[in-house]
Amino acid sequence: MRNLNRAVADELGWLIAHRSALRVDHPLAPHTSLRVGGPARYYVESKDSSALGEALAAATRDGVPVLTLGGGSNLLIADSGFEGLVIKHVAADYQVASDQDGSGVLTAASGATIASLARRLAREGWSGLEWAANVPGTIGGAAVNNAGAFDSCMAECLIGLAFLDSRATPVELSCAELSYEYRSSVLKRGELGPLLVTTVRCKLHRDDPAAAVGRVADFQRRRTATQPRQLSAGSVFANPTGDFSGRLIESAGLKRTRVGGAEISAQHANFIVNVGGATAADVYNLIRLAQEAVWAKSGMWLRPEIQLVGGWRPAQLAALDGPPGERDASPARAGRRTA
Repeated sequence: MRNLNRAVADELGWLIAHRSALRVDHPLAPHTSLRVGGPARYYVESKDSSALGEALAAATRDGVPVLTLGGGSNLLIADSGFEGLVIKHVAADYQVASDQDGSGVLTAASGATIASLARRLAREGWSGLEWAANVPGTIGGAAVNNAGAFDSCMAECLIGLAFLDSRATPVELSCAELSYEYRSSVLKRGELGPLLVTTVRCKLHRDDPAAAVGRVADFQRRRTATQPRQLSAGSVFANPTGDFSGRLIESAGLKRTRVGGAEISAQHANFIVNVGGATAADVYNLIRLAQEAVWAKSGMWLRPEIQLVGGWRPAQLAALDGPPGERDASPARAGRRTA
């Protein structure tokens, strides 16, 4: 991409210069919750979804890789960065339409921080998102990833969402059409190609503000007691059927294990934290160390919940997919972790 066709670069620059500011070699680490990763060759953020849609369509048309970025809370961006166009929708407005029966429909711009939104809704006497009051990232990212906490998830409250496809055509999908799975959706799996989520709709119901705020506070206490407050990307591995990744990693004796500036949390072993100066390679090496150690001890292979994007080598991605002899290193499988 650094040898990007001049005409492509000119077209992207022309499109975006008229609606928002295109940045070149823009650092991505500050846009992620782990604070690691290299730069984006091209980066644009805006509250104007139509301008971002134009950029998305131009990049797709000319074969430029695209990554749409939310809060960056479950991403591991390679130290070499992302050799393409990174798009970030930063609009955060929302509204709630209420019915006489006490139900409500939240319509929120995808760039709204889900934790802040959940807290504001609770104070306004709307219930349904209290569980998300400590979930990192945006509501758009939460909808794509089927984010969840405390036995609740987006699939339970989502009505539907709207996005712009690779031609900047508006599309709406219902919750059922998103084909939700544990921490995944048809959007996260990349089955619809590059796109930009613009709005998210969720069901709410009226409640006493004090009761809703009380639940938020209870979730906060529970999170503080069980999860690290340091920089992290949230849960690293999906829980295997019938067990917990954190328990398996702890049982393998890996709590507090450090590689460079990255460490397996002493508080919760399914979190890798940036204790200072971590690189994406440090985090990746801890992920692989945990996989191999748990496999050797228990015969369980931990599959990453975190999404790897950017300049990772195919062999690095393939190594995550299973123990030696069981890996599917096909481009289709590896591609689900890249953008």
